[in-house]
Amino acid sequence: MIGTIKIDEIYETVITSLENEGKGVCKINGMVVFVPKTLVGEKVRIRITEIKKNFAVGKVVEILKESDKRVKSRCPYYEECGGCSLRHQTKEENLKFKKGKVQTALKRIGKIDVKVDDCVACFKDDHYRNKVSFKVEDDRIGFYAEGTYQLVDIKQCLLAENKINDCLGAIRNYIKENKNKIKSITIKHGNALDEVLIDIYSLSSEDAKIINYLTGIDGVKTIVFNDKVVYGTGYINQISNGLMFLCSSKSFFQVNDVQTEKLYKLVLDDAKLNKNDVVLDLYSGTGTISCIISSHVKKVIGIEIVEDAVLDARKNLKVNGINNVKFICGDAAKEISKIKEKIDVIIVDPPRRGVDRKAISIMKKILPKKIIYISCNPVTMARDLSYLTDLYDVKKVIPVDMFPNTSHVECVGLLCQKKSAKTIEK
Repeated sequence: MIGTIKIDEIYETVITSLENEGKGVCKINGMVVFVPKTLVGEKVRIRITEIKKNFAVGKVVEILKESDKRVKSRCPYYEECGGCSLRHQTKEENLKFKKGKVQTALKRIGKIDVKVDDCVACFKDDHYRNKVSFKVEDDRIGFYAEGTYQLVDIKQCLLAENKINDCLGAIRNYIKENKNKIKSITIKHGNALDEVLIDIYSLSSEDAKIINYLTGIDGVKTIVFNDKVVYGTGYINQISNGLMFLCSSKSFFQVNDVQTEKLYKLVLDDAKLNKNDVVLDLYSGTGTISCIISSHVKKVIGIEIVEDAVLDARKNLKVNGINNVKFICGDAAKEISKIKEKIDVIIVDPPRRGVDRKAISIMKKILPKKIIYISCNPVTMARDLSYLTDLYDVKKVIPVDMFPNTSHVECVGLLCQKKSAKTIEK
């Protein structure tokens, strides 16, 4: 029976596990309580900050017994900022946690029993993000505190590439010296030429004068203001797996250059493509995967709903001299039903919400010999794979630490067609 707990009351408890986002889990008077930035085995005093129907949320007041896996965070904003969640735990434990959350999702949600490989580590735990979106309120710039819309003002972000942090100083000068109505600023870093793209959204056209503060920064290649390119070409250049990619403000590119190389090599290794294969690349973005696998196959068809990304992808074909890839702009579920070619392999890299059920249904009718599923959300990945297990065996799942010091993880899953699949489909 669940007893009563009260807001702002202090309780002493022991953390028994970590939930999916890395928060500590305990029980107080029979109720599950989530406590951010705590570790398994720690004895803590917490204050209850929120009570829901089936759970509560607490905040650490004092750690009475500290885990030997605890480390001191290097970030001065860590206790308030919502950007990171695992800086208080050792790297080794973070990698185990990420492997564990993938295993748990596959078993509990997907009912899939498959060996999950160890999480592929990144040698850079900080300054790896090539894209960061900052919130702006008057003369403050930073990120929201965890679970709130309260802005934490920051001078630099340890996750961001150094060039991105360099831009923060000039932006801060502008917002302190000028009344402004800027709401957000996204900064992207291109590793090919160490260049920067800055995308600004403001409620006032007067804020276009921020351009004068930014153009003097070394490496600023292009500036976008309220969806209009006001300085430069509108592109920065990324190199991955030996190819060059143009990226605009709206197009998607993986945020960790180092791990992206490893991720796409895993895709190539698992797919074991041959020169006669026709590959379908769903949610193809700026065409990175399509371009990288193009030299290994007969043909690639990429489908992406974001028009800017498709335009970038087609330019990337020209930049790299690739002529056996075709990009289609449209909804995946609608466009794949129109494909007439025999598809040998499907590679799918969906957004966090996963793959549309209709698209999965059509994938099963296409019945490729292999499906490579790339995901940044183990929960939706497990759900989607469960819809495919009548026709496919899940051979392996490899977690990749694309987002060090956070609870997020990227995965590559290999599915091979069952010998009885054609019989099942008929």
